[in-house]
Amino acid sequence: MSGLVDKGGALASSGAVQGMRLVRVADFSAPLSLSDADRPSYVRRFVTLFVSQGQGHHGGTGRVEHARNAQGEHLALKLLSLPHRRDGETEEDHERRVRASHAAFEREYECHILLSGLKGFPRLYGRGTVDGVPCIVMEWVEGITLDRVRRRLAVDGCGRVSPLVAARMGYVEGGFVHRDISPRNVMVRTSRLSLEQQVDEGVFGLYLIDFGSSAESEPRSTSFTSENAVFRGATADFAPPEMLSDDIPGLAELRKSPAIDVYAAASVVYQLACGQAPYDLHAVGEDGVPVSPYRAKMVAPAPAAVMAHACADELLEALAREPEVAVAVQHAQDKLSAPMGVSEAAEALSFVDEQLGVVLGDCLARGQSERPDAAAVRNALSSFSIHYADNVERSFCGRPLVPCVPGGFAASALDVADSTLAHVRMACKGVAAAALAGVAVSAAVLANGAQASLDTAGFTWSGGVPGVVVAVAALFPALVGLSLRFGGSRTTAGFLRGTAGLAVTFAALWQVLADMRFEAAAQQHLLSMALVAAVAAGWCIMVADFALNVALPQMIRRKALPSGNHDGADALPGAAAPALEGNAGKGETQKVCGADSQPEYEVDDPADKASGANARFTGKRDALDDDTSEGA
Repeated sequence: MSGLVDKGGALASSGAVQGMRLVRVADFSAPLSLSDADRPSYVRRFVTLFVSQGQGHHGGTGRVEHARNAQGEHLALKLLSLPHRRDGETEEDHERRVRASHAAFEREYECHILLSGLKGFPRLYGRGTVDGVPCIVMEWVEGITLDRVRRRLAVDGCGRVSPLVAARMGYVEGGFVHRDISPRNVMVRTSRLSLEQQVDEGVFGLYLIDFGSSAESEPRSTSFTSENAVFRGATADFAPPEMLSDDIPGLAELRKSPAIDVYAAASVVYQLACGQAPYDLHAVGEDGVPVSPYRAKMVAPAPAAVMAHACADELLEALAREPEVAVAVQHAQDKLSAPMGVSEAAEALSFVDEQLGVVLGDCLARGQSERPDAAAVRNALSSFSIHYADNVERSFCGRPLVPCVPGGFAASALDVADSTLAHVRMACKGVAAAALAGVAVSAAVLANGAQASLDTAGFTWSGGVPGVVVAVAALFPALVGLSLRFGGSRTTAGFLRGTAGLAVTFAALWQVLADMRFEAAAQQHLLSMALVAAVAAGWCIMVADFALNVALPQMIRRKALPSGNHDGADALPGAAAPALEGNAGKGETQKVCGADSQPEYEVDDPADKASGANARFTGKRDALDDDTSEGA
């Protein structure tokens, strides 16, 4: 072996092949047509391999091993895992399962031939046998599965990644039905750029691996609950309902639809953004019997996505691990007259993140015809990512968001709408302010010099009513309300504070007016009406600010995904920004980690340069392979 060399130097020099075993691939055949002159040299590349000991993982129908050939090329050798004979199983039944495994492996190879060489799929080199066991030789993808990525990029204690990063990881290409898209079957390639560099670039080298789920095979513990005892070719947490039951009309056609992958990919993005899969498949019914995965996904729609910015208590900690989002928040704060509080900032960011939740909710529809097609999903996720920083600024400033739609005119169109909305808002506030001033002046003129008396709470007064006092009293509730909402005129909290102050001041003045006695009873009635009109005009000023800055933009936010066209195949039944001020603990927080769950992630100190933005998984850990040695 000492003569073997790789592209960068000696392969077998001085212990370089320690920890490897020699493997001969017999009956090797290529997936492409080769000339008689080229075939021998091509076959020689793959018939003698050196397999790394302990550097591989199980996937679908077999085990994938990391191997190198005499030229030093890194390869993935996938060996069929033959089923073991079960206790009490007849020889005939065991042989039937062995034949089914061989057939599944064959179909996996045929599926991979169609995808080899396309972006996002490992290159296929050929097949053969190793000691009589069928094998497939393909490209070794150096990278990290999303199951590991979400642990490394978690920004909070619930294991959620930044919504922006989750959306960027949602671009899954391919016009085929993988049928088992899950965090274990999507890999981020790290041979060219590290994971952290790809986060900074905002572009991820995603690869879909493991095509064995396109046919029946030996059950995997992660693919379906043991209670069901039937393999569906999909991971239940991420699979659509049609992959979790055999009792559905037209099932064969349903399982050929790309809508399966739309649902599964959205479920993966949901887990990245929310820290957990859309459905709890460990639920127990009222009768104490576990609810089947199919029923769990058909009884109710997927819960609303709750992402990393929803909890004000943890917002600053999350932003410290989201430099791109923190910069967007800082730029948005710079446009405000006063820094926004943490609770209001969390509300503004969640308003932006909600667009991603809308996209995912559409993709997780129970019926295939209700789901958008893959191209629309990619366009929506791309739009969400491209406009994220702009939408953060818009949300902080109370302007309508750029919707998740493809095309370059959305932002400019909204800017025109913003200008019109601003003119309408100013007009409404001007009319309300003019009405308030008119009421105050009119009441002062009518009541000036009127004889009245007041006897309340030990205070006694009588004499002529000064007109200036009447004018100030009419303006007082509006002035109190407007002052209490200062710094939050475009927020829900500011509107509620102002309304409360207006109401309390109105109630106090109404009681004072009720205790007064006028020589002419009509004057008291006129002043009562004037007070009501003044309060209404003052409240209209606040309503105009709130409705046209907060409420209306929320109402005009629209879902942008068109429905996919599946030719009526659906037969399912319906069934850390420095400018943030205030204490992060202020205000109410949402429940974000589930009803009874405990946080699974302990986030590292961002100042720790060795760990950066990584997170230490401290809860129940699945058995996973080495981070940087997972191949296709």
